[in-house]
Amino acid sequence: MTEPLKILMVLHMPWQRNLGAGRVQLELAEEFRQLGHQVEKFDSEDAAAQHARSGQGKKFNFVEQAIAHVRAYGHRFDIIDAHQGNLPTTKASLNFSGLLVARSVALYALYDQFSRSRAARLPAWKLRARYANAVGLWRDRRNTPNYVRSLQACDLINLPNQEEYAYVRDRLHLGDKCVVFPFGLSPARRAALQAAARSPGDRLAQPKLVFIGTWSRRKGANDWPALIRTLKQQVPTLRCCFLGTGLSAATVLSELRQPAGDWLEIMPHYDSADLPQLLSEATVGAFPSYVEGFGFAVLEKLAAGVPTVAYDAAGPREMLQFLPDSLRVPIGDWRQMAAQLVQLLQQLPTAYGQLSQDCQAIAARFCWRDIAIATLTAYHQTPVTGQPED
Repeated sequence: MTEPLKILMVLHMPWQRNLGAGRVQLELAEEFRQLGHQVEKFDSEDAAAQHARSGQGKKFNFVEQAIAHVRAYGHRFDIIDAHQGNLPTTKASLNFSGLLVARSVALYALYDQFSRSRAARLPAWKLRARYANAVGLWRDRRNTPNYVRSLQACDLINLPNQEEYAYVRDRLHLGDKCVVFPFGLSPARRAALQAAARSPGDRLAQPKLVFIGTWSRRKGANDWPALIRTLKQQVPTLRCCFLGTGLSAATVLSELRQPAGDWLEIMPHYDSADLPQLLSEATVGAFPSYVEGFGFAVLEKLAAGVPTVAYDAAGPREMLQFLPDSLRVPIGDWRQMAAQLVQLLQQLPTAYGQLSQDCQAIAARFCWRDIAIATLTAYHQTPVTGQPED
């Protein structure tokens, strides 16, 4: 039996279950601990507190704080599992001799490609947001060197899908130190999602579409006005629910170009523990995301037995490739997405019920315990390179 490992998780966002990016390491840490290992974290809130204690007058910088923390305490750990870009320097500079892992929950380069694409451009009726988006894009691109350096400096790169692996292998020539592991759910989470679900007949009798995700161009904000208008024309009784938009209901309604109504529910925020009940009446899910690391939003809807139609992006494909091809449509083709959603809404209860069960069976393949064990095996098998400076 191997000795318990001491693992440090580093992430530039809060250690919270309600945030998809932070949730990955948090839930993996829970599994690692149950397997007998020790896990600590250094997140954005820890970094801010460290900066405040230091009395430094200069502007807060997470990367600088993370490097300082590792230099001071890294020797206590066997493994440091850090988000891409968080530790863009050599192990010698960090004075760390253990295994250094760079983790992607969504590869920066692919998100940057999307931000430069035509699909990311704002419609004319969103002129007020152009300046804000341009500034945000400029700030994001300043982080490019950090992301690349962190991948070059680490011992192992942990990626969530095959498309990211192909990019790192072919464009950065770092494929020999990559592993690909999806995200998952605990058995308790899957059971809660499944237990809350209403019967197929009830779901079809009161059709309801659910989208989970922030309201952004990347997740289809530009496509939703036409998509939702088409769906309501063909299924007038359809109710729609947008969960976790991050923006007010008034803002989302304005961008949907829809008046408020009982058929349209918008929740800017929700607690993760409430999601099983929020999905209990859902008939179908839609996920028009152009680029995605994995897609908890898809996985949890599948676990709840909610057939979900998504753009054929890398992350959702990791799950939906095992289900009928009709659940994946070409990226940007909202018309085909609408057509497939209407077909699902018009299915007979028997066919819909079988598809719902198939969705749950596929979701069960993505188990955090299995992923944690496989991840630890990869960490044990990876050669540790480099030594700290004297």
